[in-house]
Amino acid sequence: PLLCYPPPMGKAEWGTDPEFFGPRHAHRERRIVRELDRHVTGERLHLECAAGVGSLTLTLARIGPTVVSADRSLRSLAHVMARWRFGASAGTVLPVVADITRLPFADGKFDSASSAETLEHIDDHRTAVQELGRVLSPGGWLVGTVPADPDQWSDWDDWGGHLRRYDPASMTEILTAVGPRPRVTVWGWPLLRLYDDLFLKRVNRRRLRSSLPVDQDPALRRVSNLGRKRWLVRAVRGLFELDRPFDGVRWGVGLLFAVQKPSSETDAGSESPPQS
Repeated sequence: PLLCYPPPMGKAEWGTDPEFFGPRHAHRERRIVRELDRHVTGERLHLECAAGVGSLTLTLARIGPTVVSADRSLRSLAHVMARWRFGASAGTVLPVVADITRLPFADGKFDSASSAETLEHIDDHRTAVQELGRVLSPGGWLVGTVPADPDQWSDWDDWGGHLRRYDPASMTEILTAVGPRPRVTVWGWPLLRLYDDLFLKRVNRRRLRSSLPVDQDPALRRVSNLGRKRWLVRAVRGLFELDRPFDGVRWGVGLLFAVQKPSSETDAGSESPPQS
């Protein structure tokens, strides 16, 4: 599969386990959607790369844009399309098998693009960012997330197949390949950081060390069942909203980024990137 939707890592497969549908995931996707809505309005063609199990693709399709759902895993894309048809979602989803470092699209094809928890899995992440910038139309926006702070490295990263974590300065520098003024925000403190430290890291440590599939491990099966309770996911996700006033505090769990491709070559050289 696509490097941002990797093959089995440790004892699990990214994108198929319970937390992928849990409150942390839902909260992060809501933040991406809000950031896109801040910058891009009206009918548009959006690239979601990589699609994984398709939750962000389907959310975006429901609220307006035509979404090209790109992933190198045909199985992943089949899952996305099955969810789209079964849910009778509004909007249009177009599946495309694609490698994020060699996107099969013309220059300037998309009005917006997103990359959620993707770049940390890719050896050549700079080429991936350059490709996302190349396929954006002038004035188009790229929005996404990556895990924050190399000092927070844990078993979770080992389980997830991460190659790196990012700090705001390094992420800002990488994004200048798209546009001159990237916006990079640290998010997820204090409640989400507490959730990770007290609960999610322990779950992923068990995933990493267990010899059983998730559905055969009693403890992990209980977690999976909790992740399917929509009322519980909504309640915990609501608690995470209380972290928003603390955006920018350096102890957050992730980075939310947004960068606009210049409308012209003149715009591209007119400003230097801000410091976060």
